[in-house]
Amino acid sequence: MALFDELAAWRGATAAQREAAARDLALRLPTGFVFDGIRRFVLGGVAHEVAQYTAGGALFSLIPGGPATLGFDVGGWRPTPAMHESWQGMAEEYGLEESLADYVAARSSRVREVALPPLLAETRHAEVGWQPVDSASEKVRSLLAEHPRGVTEHADIVTRVEVAPDGRVSAWQADEEALGHALIADGFAAQGFRLPSPDEWEHLCAAGARGFFRWGDEAPMDRYPTDISPEEAEWRRQWVRAAGRLEKPAAGFASDWEFHRAPNAWGLQIAADPYKYELTAQRGLTRGGDGGCAICGGAGFLSGWLPLASAWHDPDFCEHAPGEEISLGYTVARRVLPLA
Repeated sequence: MALFDELAAWRGATAAQREAAARDLALRLPTGFVFDGIRRFVLGGVAHEVAQYTAGGALFSLIPGGPATLGFDVGGWRPTPAMHESWQGMAEEYGLEESLADYVAARSSRVREVALPPLLAETRHAEVGWQPVDSASEKVRSLLAEHPRGVTEHADIVTRVEVAPDGRVSAWQADEEALGHALIADGFAAQGFRLPSPDEWEHLCAAGARGFFRWGDEAPMDRYPTDISPEEAEWRRQWVRAAGRLEKPAAGFASDWEFHRAPNAWGLQIAADPYKYELTAQRGLTRGGDGGCAICGGAGFLSGWLPLASAWHDPDFCEHAPGEEISLGYTVARRVLPLA
């Protein structure tokens, strides 16, 4: 049995044993994988020593297998007064008669014990349905002339142009023919990968943390996850009132909350933006976001944070009719490589 077949064995090994096992694995991985080191990641009271590998410019974390506890027990949850206040406003606005605890319990996966295989998981997801295009093309140069900070143009072919802080330009065009669960899964399989199962995704997100969120039980109730500070949240409200004609301050905004954007205890960046929902191997089931429905609906700050909870499973937003689980600009996917 390989050392990483069981998380308990991996955690109980010495640093030298883990590195030896990680280097040995590199010799047996598909061509292109290179051992990149073992790094310690900490979040939500959980710490893991994570072996990481690179392949084709992407970074992967080794996730040991074995038994894992998933789901969320709302009985031990103690939301902050600010979270209760936000919930009360949402309940009054939408005529909800449930308590916050009942609402969360009905939309969280049940507590259960599962056995999971070891795998390599891509540390970042990527949006699906896009193909890179030449940033020096006439089309891109024309868009930049009109939108020097970047733009997404919804024409016959949707084109996205992004300008990095250092001035580098990246551009993509929508590939409508790639927008299908089977097509994405088949594309991953052709590369030797697959999508994570729903249980695997939840394990990848929580990384063993038992709080409501992977970082703990709380979240700030003075902004949505898409805002880096209360000041940006207030600016965004004014921007909406101004019909999008309000410029951002030149100095920008200083962040004071980064837990949802930080790598979790597996070294993964996951469930950070509720506008992005992530595909799982189960067709029609996504996790990690609601497509921004709660935020766009103005349902209150708490509603914007709920989809980022590791065990969150709201049928209204996580379950989709076949063919409707892919939405350009809102759907992301992550490659995993099973090791057993």
